[in-house]
Amino acid sequence: MATTPRLVTRERTFYFRASIPQDLWDVAGRKEVKISLRTAERSLAQLRCRVFSNHVDLVVKETRRMAQGQDSTIDQAIREYFRDALDWGQEFAEIFAPEAEVDVDDCISTLETRLSEHRRRLAIKNFPSDVQADAEALVGAIPPDQLTSRYQALQRAHAGLMRAKIEADRLLITKLNGDYSQTGIADPLFAGVEPQLDGTIPAQVVAHAQAAMPKVPRTPPLDQLAKSYEEVLTAQGIKAKTIGDLRLSFDLARAVIDFDKPASLLDITDMKKLRDIIGHIPAHYQKKPETRDLDPNAAVEAGKHLPKMGYETQKKRFDFFKRFVAWMVAEEYIAKVPGADIKLLVKKPPKGKPKRLPYDADQLQKIFKTPIYTGRRSVTHSGVPGDLRLKDGRYWVPVIALYAGMRSSEIIQLLKSDIRTEDGITYFDISKWEDEPEEEIKNIKTGSSYRKVPIHSVILDLGFLDYVAGRGSGRLFPDLKLGSDGTYSQPWSKFWYNLGNKWGFRTPLQVFHSFRHNFVDALHDANVTDAISMQLCGHADDAAHWGYGKGHPCRGCKRRSKRSPTRQQYQVQIGDPASAEPFIVIEFPPLRFGIG
Repeated sequence: MATTPRLVTRERTFYFRASIPQDLWDVAGRKEVKISLRTAERSLAQLRCRVFSNHVDLVVKETRRMAQGQDSTIDQAIREYFRDALDWGQEFAEIFAPEAEVDVDDCISTLETRLSEHRRRLAIKNFPSDVQADAEALVGAIPPDQLTSRYQALQRAHAGLMRAKIEADRLLITKLNGDYSQTGIADPLFAGVEPQLDGTIPAQVVAHAQAAMPKVPRTPPLDQLAKSYEEVLTAQGIKAKTIGDLRLSFDLARAVIDFDKPASLLDITDMKKLRDIIGHIPAHYQKKPETRDLDPNAAVEAGKHLPKMGYETQKKRFDFFKRFVAWMVAEEYIAKVPGADIKLLVKKPPKGKPKRLPYDADQLQKIFKTPIYTGRRSVTHSGVPGDLRLKDGRYWVPVIALYAGMRSSEIIQLLKSDIRTEDGITYFDISKWEDEPEEEIKNIKTGSSYRKVPIHSVILDLGFLDYVAGRGSGRLFPDLKLGSDGTYSQPWSKFWYNLGNKWGFRTPLQVFHSFRHNFVDALHDANVTDAISMQLCGHADDAAHWGYGKGHPCRGCKRRSKRSPTRQQYQVQIGDPASAEPFIVIEFPPLRFGIG
């Protein structure tokens, strides 16, 4: 039995179904037409299907005719636009170029730079704002009854105006070079267009010429300036980790911005592209198995299901590039920072939401019962249970972090000479001296980080001064090596991350820096004044200091209001009670500073 085109059946009901030609998808707003014929009888369905089919064919034919009329109207307007640019180029080449004060070589260089940029933008359909404005004006002048699709009209106008600029610039370059063998029109859209000169520059062309021939400053390419900026930061002694972060931002920028183009052509569209790729690329994409071998654009596609970077990380990546752009402004390579007020795709966390939390009692118990404190397999396998008991860097760093509130980098960088005594009080001297040997010069986070922190009695009771006495000059913990980014904290963070996952004390909000939060909470709970607390922590202002810990506990507030002498504490055990090594039970958080 012969089939009827466009007739389909579903659950015993017949439907008319016809695909719309691809060139009319935007006009119709759909890819097919599907209509219920409201019958289960085939003969009646065939009759109704033929009626609908004939009607659709007529609509497609009329729509195509109207679209062709729309395209013809737009093309004619674009040809007039090109004629104006052609007239101006002819006037410039014949009247202004011969003048002595006109630097023809500079004009040619400017035109070639702009021509290359226009071709790149046309290829990727990234049209500049002046072309978009001209296209809006062109389409807006077309009577509504002649428009079948405003979107299609704008797309055609954008591309056509860009082609007009490209062809006009190409022709002017050949004339300024004196190569009149190449002055024939090459773009078929403008075939047959001739200049209409009357010996003067028409008034309507003057305004158009200003848009057609803007002065493009001759600036170095972005790639060259990026290298210069990195050299400047290196000469200033900026840390290798900071340079590494800058390079990560540059890697993302290079994925979406042409670094071979002059810096003066950097615009808000480029900044938006960078913002977007930062917002969509997976967190740690260079380490994830799904994305580590891919370029950033491919990583975005392959990692759509993976978690994205948080607000702080996205802000850091974007800010590093914005600082580079601000440097170019300061050096007068460009006039302003494009898109200075662009917002990130990720929402900024509400104020007061903690970035990190202190460890709780159970987590502290787990930490100090890991093989580091109860016996490990070997020096390199300190997270695996064994019989080796060793007081090395991995043993001391967590203890010092908990009872001195110091950052991991501050602890790992400690020298033997940093353990000092004053007025009978032994303390950590967190400082930096330029006359130290190069391998011993430390990185201090901020000016307020220079401080003296008394060594808590718990650290002393564990035999820390004996350990110090047994060390030679130089670093106290030489077993903890420098990372690839030039910091000691990088390999330590990786070690602590793996240890925390294996022994179950790590969460996204509870990391090694949580010891510092525990320390601040202990200071608050012990009624240490803010001035002393901030000095001990190396904080310069209240906002930074009060971002640590959980604040005064409810029991503390109740105690202060009722002046009750009771206080609740929890115990932390360091070491194995069955071994001969020191086994200490500490009541935490109360801390006393001084001799201990």
